[in-house]
Amino acid sequence: MFETETEQMKEEKRSRTMLVLGGIGALVLAGVIVFLAQSKRATTNTGTPQIPGGMQVRLEGALRAGSPEFDDYKNKITLENKEMLAAQNLTGMTRFMVNLRVTNRGDKAITGLELMAKVLDLEQKIVAQNTNRPIPNSRKAPLQPGETIRVSLVVDTPAKITEGDVSDIIPEISGLKF
Repeated sequence: MFETETEQMKEEKRSRTMLVLGGIGALVLAGVIVFLAQSKRATTNTGTPQIPGGMQVRLEGALRAGSPEFDDYKNKITLENKEMLAAQNLTGMTRFMVNLRVTNRGDKAITGLELMAKVLDLEQKIVAQNTNRPIPNSRKAPLQPGETIRVSLVVDTPAKITEGDVSDIIPEISGLKF
């Protein structure tokens, strides 16, 4: 008689424990969902529309368009032999890769280089873009005057955009460090 009561009490304790753990798990899950929703809203309310294409990681402390030093030196860097490739991934997105040669024709060593690839549709609108930092990410040493490197830029387009919907991919210099 006493054994059945103790087993019944153990079963009740186990049930309460599972109920409490389930409640705590639900609260943690709700907290994570609220946190992610808040962080998503904070990143998309920047005043500029979010364009798909990749990570969009910028080069910290770089000179940008509008800076006299950037505008002057940008013309001394050439982007040549543009070769484009496209492949569809398993999620239905088309990934474009642009291979090109970057040559420093100026007189300064470049310690940081940010390139942007913009995917244009048939109406010449930007449908995707991505930034790439070949220096210092792919290459740790500065790009010396007269030196050339090979760079690959990758851009993912939304699933509704196919290779036939793209007219061109434009690589451009978007940041410099000396």
